[in-house]
Order: sequence, then structure tokens, then C-alpha cells
Amino acid sequence: MKKIRLKNKQIDYPILIGSNIYKDIGLICKKYLEKNRVFIVCDNVVYDLYKKVLQNSFKKANIECIFIAITVSEKKKNIITVASLSSKIISHGVDRKDTIIAFGGGILGDIVGFTASIILRGLNYIQIPTTLLSQVDSSVGGKTGVNNVYGKNLLGSFYQPQLVVIDTNVLRTLPRRELLAGYAEIIKYGIIKDAKFFDWLQINGKKVIDGNTNARIYAIHRSCINKSQIVEADEKEHGARALLNLGHTFGHAIESLNNYKKDIIHGEAVSIGITIAAKLSYVEGYIDKKTYYKIENHFNDIGLQISLPKNLKKITAKKFVSEMIKDKKTVNKEITLILIEKLGKAFIHKKYSHSKLVKLFKEITS
Repeated sequence: MKKIRLKNKQIDYPILIGSNIYKDIGLICKKYLEKNRVFIVCDNVVYDLYKKVLQNSFKKANIECIFIAITVSEKKKNIITVASLSSKIISHGVDRKDTIIAFGGGILGDIVGFTASIILRGLNYIQIPTTLLSQVDSSVGGKTGVNNVYGKNLLGSFYQPQLVVIDTNVLRTLPRRELLAGYAEIIKYGIIKDAKFFDWLQINGKKVIDGNTNARIYAIHRSCINKSQIVEADEKEHGARALLNLGHTFGHAIESLNNYKKDIIHGEAVSIGITIAAKLSYVEGYIDKKTYYKIENHFNDIGLQISLPKNLKKITAKKFVSEMIKDKKTVNKEITLILIEKLGKAFIHKKYSHSKLVKLFKEITS
């Protein structure tokens, strides 16, 4: 089992990565609990697949576990779901020594983390991510939140877990589409920070998707190291942490304009967004043609989405940019974009006028 420690003056918790470790999850979690009771929040699919395994493991560790299954989707990722979940937890006589466990994908982790941050002004919580995307991104770093009618993740908090446990075995039941969505977040680290990792992914990326255990552990471990280093330096996104949003400003606009329908899931929107960011970086002269095509060709080789779906191609560039303005990273109506300087290095750009961005968006999506 591999271990990363995310640590600075305010943060200190481990990320454990391995294969077939759920059978020992009770003992693993026990040392991070203040009392022998946990609330395990999961979605209905995960509940059916793993309830018995978790129940037996926590029972062996002499820990009482209360399961709460909720329906999860981008449309359900809202304050109503948080209120409902909070009531369910509070109804069990929760106190400040209880721990909440988020056992599921990124949407569930965002909801549960935010809920933990507000019950009794903050309960301990543990992240056990069950999708590739959540294992390499959303479970690490303490960003929690839900959507609002005005945009994605506009309600939330920075709230760090006590522990993150990643078991690659859970990915065996994950649909290929979900694996590809998670891979978009993995390749992001190679583009913004770690060029050698990008080169490794060019050779080994298909192994990650196809289920090679060693390749998956390596890719997840390296992704978590890259994210941990950025979060340690800038927990609350005053600077460098914004680089993690490569493709996300475009991606969030795509999701919103598509009304969060399931024909485009988050990782697919991010994949399209990264491709748009790469093309914009090329058109603006920040990267050369060779670098741009190196990125695009790898996306194609793996099978990631790189272009807008047909229904969104009808949307005007002006409307798309107007949707981007709603992004939570926008300050004084200046849209924050992450562009690429070279493989392994990205930068924050806030200087585009809306009219120029509309013009550029027309050019790169035509």
C-alpha cells in the first residue's frame, strides 16, 4: 500500500492507495476515529455492491456503522439534498465525535464533505472514492460543495478530510465511460505540472484504462502527489491551485448549457474543455503546433471526447462565454482561464476581454 501525506501548517492527513484493501477498511479507519461509530453515506449502486464487505470489516474492528444511501446526480447535487442528508444524520443523535464517511464518486464526495462541514459546525469525515475521477481529483484537497441555479459548485466550503482511502479494485465494476472520464483528470497533471508523467501516460495510458493494477496504482499515486503538492502550497486557491482547473471553466459551461444531462458527464466536459484550452494556447502562440497535436493525438488514442456535442454546436460563442462568466473563479467579471505554456507548465490568464474571447471561441470551435 502506498501512502502520501498531505501536510502544511493547516492540513495534515494521509492518502492511502492500494488494491483489495476494503476488507481491512474498518481497522484502517479506526485510528482516525474519536468514537466507534461512523455514518457511511453512499449512492444506491455502491450500497448494493459493497454494503456487506464494509459492514463485516467495521464489525471486526468493533465499529458501529450506520448506512445512508442517497440518489446522486448533478441535478441532485444541491442544497435540498444537503438538507435532507443532514436531517437523516442528525436524526440518529449525532455528536461532534462521530465521523461521516463518503463512500462513492465525486458528486457524492462533494455533497458529503459539504454536509460534514456544516453539521454541528463541522464533523470529522473520511473520503473513500469509488471512481477513477474522484480518486485522482475530487477526494483530495478539501473542496466541497453543491450546485446552485446560477452555476456549478457555487455553494461550498474548503473542508479537509481526516483520511482518504483509495482501492483500485473498485474500478473493476466501473463502466469504461467512467474510466475515460477519470482519465481526463489524470492527463491534466501531465499537462500542467509533470511532463514526464505525460510521457509515461503516452506509453501506459491504455493499461490504466484496461485494468492493469500496477499501472492504475502508479497513475493514481502520481496524480495524488501532484495534486497534494499544489494544495499544500495553496489550499484555498489564492494562486497556484487555480491551475488544477485546466479545462474546467469551459467544461463547467458545457455541463450547465447541457442542463447537466447524463449524455455529458463531468470528466467528458473537462476533456473537451482541456482540448479547447490547448487549442486556444496554440492559436494564441503559447504552445507550438507539435505540442498541441501531441495533446490532441493522445486524447484521440485513448478515446477521450475532444469536440463539442452536436446539440451544443448550435449555441453561439457569445452565449457560451456568458455562461463562463458565471464560473466561481470569475472576479470582477474577468474570466479566469488556465492556458498551457509547454507540456508540464500552465499559467493563469485573466486578460481577455469578453469580445475577444467570443471571437477566439468562434475560431477554435468552428
